[in-house]
Amino acid sequence: MVRTNRFSILMALLGVFFWSIGAADLNRAQAQFLPGSAVSDSKEGATSGLGAVLDEARTNGSTVIIVSPEGQNRGTSEPSADDTRAALFLKARSRVKDTFASAPALWQNIQKSFKIASPDGSSFWIFRAIGTALLGLFIGWLAIKPVLVWGREYFSYMYDPNPATTADKAKYLVFRVVLAIVYIAIFFVMAMLVALILDSGHDPSRQIIFEIVLAYLFYRLMIRGVSWNVFAYDAPSHRIVNLTDAEAIRIHRDWGIAVAFAVVIAAFSRFLSLTGEAQNYAGLTVENILLIQIGTACLVTLILAILAVKNWKAWQHIFAPKSASAWLYKLRKGLSNTTPAIFLTYMLLALGAFIYRLALGLPNPGQIIAAPFVVFWAALMAYGVVIIIIQAMYNRRGRYFEERAVAERERFAAENGQTESDETEATISQPSPDDFEYRPVFKPFIEMAAMGIITIVAVGELIHSWGVDLRSEGNNWRALLDIVLATLLCWLAYRAISVLIDRRLEEEGGAPEAEEEIGGEGGGAGATRVATLLPIIRYLMIIVLFSTALMIFLSRLGFDIGPIFAGAGVIGIAVGFGAQTLIRDIFSGAFFLLDDAFRKGEYIDIEGVKGTVERISIRSFQLRHHLGALHTIPFGEIKQLTNYSRDWVMVKLPLRVTYDTDVEKLRKLVKKLGQQLLDHPQVGHTFVQPLKSQGVYKMEDSAMIIRVKFMTKPGEQFVTRKVVYEAIQDLFVREGIHFAHKEVTVRLADAEATPDLADDQSKPLALESPDVDGGSKS
Repeated sequence: MVRTNRFSILMALLGVFFWSIGAADLNRAQAQFLPGSAVSDSKEGATSGLGAVLDEARTNGSTVIIVSPEGQNRGTSEPSADDTRAALFLKARSRVKDTFASAPALWQNIQKSFKIASPDGSSFWIFRAIGTALLGLFIGWLAIKPVLVWGREYFSYMYDPNPATTADKAKYLVFRVVLAIVYIAIFFVMAMLVALILDSGHDPSRQIIFEIVLAYLFYRLMIRGVSWNVFAYDAPSHRIVNLTDAEAIRIHRDWGIAVAFAVVIAAFSRFLSLTGEAQNYAGLTVENILLIQIGTACLVTLILAILAVKNWKAWQHIFAPKSASAWLYKLRKGLSNTTPAIFLTYMLLALGAFIYRLALGLPNPGQIIAAPFVVFWAALMAYGVVIIIIQAMYNRRGRYFEERAVAERERFAAENGQTESDETEATISQPSPDDFEYRPVFKPFIEMAAMGIITIVAVGELIHSWGVDLRSEGNNWRALLDIVLATLLCWLAYRAISVLIDRRLEEEGGAPEAEEEIGGEGGGAGATRVATLLPIIRYLMIIVLFSTALMIFLSRLGFDIGPIFAGAGVIGIAVGFGAQTLIRDIFSGAFFLLDDAFRKGEYIDIEGVKGTVERISIRSFQLRHHLGALHTIPFGEIKQLTNYSRDWVMVKLPLRVTYDTDVEKLRKLVKKLGQQLLDHPQVGHTFVQPLKSQGVYKMEDSAMIIRVKFMTKPGEQFVTRKVVYEAIQDLFVREGIHFAHKEVTVRLADAEATPDLADDQSKPLALESPDVDGGSKS
């Protein structure tokens, strides 16, 4: 049921398509068969001449009486479009009916035509002409065979058994097409040269020779130039279309058989038609020639329909994407499944249009049937040439980057006097090859854009083959194609910009990750300024591209976008008054970002609200607190902003030592330890200033507080603080320096000295003594 509904919808859409483009044929037929044509013009000329005579009679004072035939409508008006279309259809039907009525006399008239064409009344001239054509083809084959052998050997290097890209595949296939065209051209010259040497001066014989040679060369072009390279049955690694080896071999064989039958039928029909015209229809009548052409079209259509039905799955696979990761996979997969049905429907409607146009005498009726094949092959050729050019441009630029990388390495080695013994050290410090690596970011999107443009042009040419003038202003089909092309290009531009932004964000390090729980003293290092602004640029590009596509859409639909811009200005002023807060937030955010007040990933404080900048939009940004809370703050609400992640972070550590500690000795030891930490393999590079002692910071009852400090890069203070604490612990153990512990001294009421108490005596006192200064009891 679903397939039936889809097929019904497809038929309805195709019906609307062919009905709409039939207007072009209607206009052309009106110009030939209805008022306004040459016949009508002659009548109008006669009428105007009679009018001049009547005017002269009135001027001379004569009385003029005009007698109108009874029943004639004096108030004639132009026929409507429906009446005109019906009249043309009836005329075409009558012409076709007369054509089929001449069928019984067709064979007799063909024999009569051959007798008229015969120079001596016999049929020998036919066999002589056919023999001359075959001899010319044989001599042409003998002449071209050495060229073929030489070409295969000389250009064998063009074949790459493992092509890396689609452009590499297309390069080989396009080269084979060019060689096939060259061979066919040489073949044609040699065959016609033989025909010229053996020319008898008989025009019908010349026509037979030319038709046979032309038919054979067309057959070779369809096989060697089209099927051999499109299906690539002999070169699976270079096959661009999505076919298996078995499908490619089968469809190539069937295509060859179908083309052979079609070419023979078409050549015979063409010869009879040209002969009948040359004899002024003395043998074959006009109706006979029309019948031959209609029969030829029906047979060719039947052959192509059999080809499509027999290779139904293969035709679906040709247009299907090769992998599920391909762009627009679902859309392309759905279209590929309906491709054979669309082709059959098109051929049936094209056959009907061919008969209709032929009956009305419209020009080039056969191009409707041949258009899909010509357009498809030309589109493939154009796409292959374009991606080859794109690949060549990128390869050239890639070689430039490689040469630049080599030059930079040589320059570095020369400036630093690198020797073989210094190889390891120089390898670490010299420029990385990644610094000069060329990555073709836009290449896939340029290829997609080329494919989209070529597809739109191909569809336009297919519509043009039906007589639709796409160059005229106000044409609906032209507007539709423009809208589709603009939408496709805007979408590809957005995807390309997104990929470029994502790549640049990756190069900038992406969003920084917090290594530890962030405390109130400061946060980690933030992203670079570029990494902060790129997401904002992405939003702006979406707005610009969407607005551009919308303007093109409205413009191609016939709307005047000038008043829209003017109205948008007025609406913008009104919105500006009604949304002052929103405008303030947007402009404040712009200035904050231009001032580089904060970046993504930095730890900031806004009037007591602290957190790491997690996301920045056009009008607000979000702060993630170290406990997990997420704060959203509009830019316009910022009055004061404190950034804890810029340039450097100062870390101060208090140390509790006993009163008998030598302060000067401790200062020297800490200073020496600070110099040693600069060479630490893990955190040495993070120090901005080394560890140093600030001396005695505070005196407490049970300890001296000595403070040490160091300066480090933002985000590195947490790991560095761990290493510093561990190093100080080891230093104190090694140098005999003791950390002070909090104590409580207990005195008895009689104020007399009390000897030291035993453990069992001191425990009750410790439990009963009050807690002083929050310290431990002893």
